[in-house]
Amino acid sequence: SPVVTLVGPGGIGKTRLALAAAQLSDVGRSGAAWLIDLTTITVSSDVPRVAADVLAIKEHPERTLTQSVVVALQSRPVLLVLDNCEHVIAGAAEFAHAIAQGCPLVRLLATSREALGIDDEQLLPVAPLDPAGPAAELFNERARAVCPTFDAAASRDDVQEICRRLDGIPLAIELAAARSRTLAPSELVARLGDRLRLLTGGRRTSAERHRTLRATIGWSYDLLTRPQQVLVRRLAIFAGGFDVAAAGSVAVETPTGTDGVELAAVDDLLGDLVERSMLLVEAGRFGRRFRLLETIREFAAEQLSAADDAVLMAGRHARWCLDQVTGIHRLLVGPAEAEGVARLAELWPNLRAGFDWACGTGDRALADALVRPVVGEVNLRQQTEIGDWAERILALTPPADRDGAAFWLVCVTYRCKQGGDHDRYESLVSRYGEPKHPLVRYTRAYVDDGSEGLTGCALEAMAWLRGHGCDFAAELAETGGVAAGLMNTARFPELDAYVSALADRYRAQGPPTLLYVALSMLGYSALLQGKPDLADRFFDEAFGVDVPERTVSVNKPIEARAAFRRGNRSAAFRILRAYVDELLETDYPDLATNAAVEFINMMATIDRLPAAARVLDYLTRAGDFGALAARTLVPDAATQVAERIADQDRSPGPRLDARHALKYMRDVLDELEAPVPLPPV
Repeated sequence: SPVVTLVGPGGIGKTRLALAAAQLSDVGRSGAAWLIDLTTITVSSDVPRVAADVLAIKEHPERTLTQSVVVALQSRPVLLVLDNCEHVIAGAAEFAHAIAQGCPLVRLLATSREALGIDDEQLLPVAPLDPAGPAAELFNERARAVCPTFDAAASRDDVQEICRRLDGIPLAIELAAARSRTLAPSELVARLGDRLRLLTGGRRTSAERHRTLRATIGWSYDLLTRPQQVLVRRLAIFAGGFDVAAAGSVAVETPTGTDGVELAAVDDLLGDLVERSMLLVEAGRFGRRFRLLETIREFAAEQLSAADDAVLMAGRHARWCLDQVTGIHRLLVGPAEAEGVARLAELWPNLRAGFDWACGTGDRALADALVRPVVGEVNLRQQTEIGDWAERILALTPPADRDGAAFWLVCVTYRCKQGGDHDRYESLVSRYGEPKHPLVRYTRAYVDDGSEGLTGCALEAMAWLRGHGCDFAAELAETGGVAAGLMNTARFPELDAYVSALADRYRAQGPPTLLYVALSMLGYSALLQGKPDLADRFFDEAFGVDVPERTVSVNKPIEARAAFRRGNRSAAFRILRAYVDELLETDYPDLATNAAVEFINMMATIDRLPAAARVLDYLTRAGDFGALAARTLVPDAATQVAERIADQDRSPGPRLDARHALKYMRDVLDELEAPVPLPPV
């Protein structure tokens, strides 16, 4: 079936069953199964965003995010596990329906407490475990883990009674078994009887089983000490994983408080909660991390709200996020950039939750402070969600704050430029921008490809940014504005001197990504000046720079060129094809010109002149850099096209823009890589 939904109450084992099924499936064994965990979001509209993040798919400017995912998956055999749908059921259903309708090779396995309610959905209720069989085995296994002297044979009848009263729900059984260190099975039976008496009669529906689980969690919660209870309910404020320091900064009481959670005791309390299966502990990249099971998190959040601590904890959580993102910024702008990118990925669910809370309470200053330290990621790693956040901050910005509005317009401009959406950009500028502001003047030149004025506007923007403490944003304007303007207008002596100084700075102090960009610009400058040996030296150094994951490459075309010149045409086509895929998947059409240069030269060499002519037409119209590249980097191919194309059949169709040029190159490269059929015998 296109969509299979595992349904059942919380704690029944839907997620564990789905993961086991995915791992044992053919696509799972081939690495084509993906887990889309919805527990970190609270609104249905975020379902496509989580899916796109997991699959590394970027939103196409002419499509919704769901449509972008459908297009990316429509010809791929993939298994998607859409986990924990019930709290965003409408969004999960809409997303699953779109996948089922538009992606015939994709299978979707969902887990939910209720059906998605869409066509082609196959429901599979997840039944409780047999109390005398697997349920008892599970209890015994967990009990022995916390109490090595546990005697399963002697406790057989009591264990089966415990499992029966807990309706065979795995999570409830694990919670009960975790108490085996201090309570004998007979004592557990007695305590369960007191708690669950009202649920023992009559026909039990799914909702009542859920109440049984709630009662079981409540029973475990009641057995905790008061400090343990306070800590577990306050930990519910975390949307993702956290470490000991995070728990301490958010959950400890103020010096005048009386709740009994002290900083020195947090580590021990966390260990107690792990032992009682109230908390998961995981090995993170930067040390031990904790996470509440979602069912327990929901219960703890209710307790937090009832204790009137929710607002206090949400504020502390947002301020913790601010501390974290401030530290991450220091990593991102220096030699430890890769660590900063990895830490930001770990923080992201919590950062999203903190930002949502700040916006929901109208705290524009806090929302601004949470995002500003990582705003460069929208350029360097195509973190497009930052663009969404920028627009939300703009909506909260008072009309008098022209400087604040201008800063966030720069961030939004990036998305408009990549999508070619000039109308949207102008609409945002007219609503929030001051036309004479240095940042607005810079963004206009950037969006309009105004290379003649781009360098000057970028210099003005840099001065403004440095004067307002936005040093890293100013550095991004150096490469994306000043240097780009110099290259596009062929001011090579100025460009080489300017970017060489930048490269020296980044070699000494980082970040690696900007060193990589600077070296690549010097390499292309040398190519444009007819100095291939010098270009190779710069490109070789750039290849050796260790940039963080998700950083878009600008040098893959050069690698493809080298393979082609060595005679390894098949490898060259594969490298260039992978680069084209990367630009399409990351929604970075600005670099299509780099791919076009190598594509044109390759096609001319193998006598595929109609294909070369089609992309050459795009290149000559692709702004100042494209026109410059067409004159200097593909002259022989251009001559062949001019002399012989009249004798060839041009590929039909309208003129190509950057995205369509990338798709056209991808199709031609696919054709070249396709196996040649054997002649009939």
